[in-house]
Amino acid sequence: MSKSKKLLMGDTVVVWNEIPMSDYRDYFKQAIGEDFTVKAGDMEFQTWLLAQTSKTLGEAVEEYLNPSGSKNVEELLQEKRFDAVSPSDKLFITSFDKAMSEFGYDFGGIIGSGYSWSKFMIIYGKTGTKSRPCAARIYISENEIALRLFLNKIDARRQYIEAAPHHIKEAFTGPYSDCRQCKTKCTPKEYTIDGRLMQKCDPFWFDKPSMEKLPDYVNLLSEFFPKKNH
Repeated sequence: MSKSKKLLMGDTVVVWNEIPMSDYRDYFKQAIGEDFTVKAGDMEFQTWLLAQTSKTLGEAVEEYLNPSGSKNVEELLQEKRFDAVSPSDKLFITSFDKAMSEFGYDFGGIIGSGYSWSKFMIIYGKTGTKSRPCAARIYISENEIALRLFLNKIDARRQYIEAAPHHIKEAFTGPYSDCRQCKTKCTPKEYTIDGRLMQKCDPFWFDKPSMEKLPDYVNLLSEFFPKKNH
């Protein structure tokens, strides 16, 4: 079913996958003119548009014409579209971002749409690589955030996980990410914890992350990702 035609104006909010991309592209071409150099119709335009999620079209045009330069995650979280995110959640995000940089991962300068999972999403990819394999995502909703980690070779870290704090171990042994009806659609991770065979889908879920739990997340990541050399 095609998306309905909507009159786009300066106060229209960018919502991913709600309005045809060609309509967004036409609006920016008309508002900015032939100087609009983001490639139309390809992944470069999609990436740029994704970064405008929850901004008004007027704000996106202003940012394009008067770029403030590359922003770090702390600066991005100061934008109006993140006003509903609590100070404690913002503090966790900025602190987690700094921790991920020590492992050689960054968010690519974009806080984009969370699609059907949340309002916004931060994706941490491996720096210095073309494919940027993902190690973590932070989903940002109006009232909470959630952390998802992409982890492999669980059996090799069994001893660590079995002795980990409850909020860490629960992600590997609790009901989150249980592979059930999706078995024909994915390749579940199989591993054994406390003598129980587990089958989980990627990623591992860590709900209600906080500054108090951050050291445990960092310790867990240290088990799976070697820190980059300085």
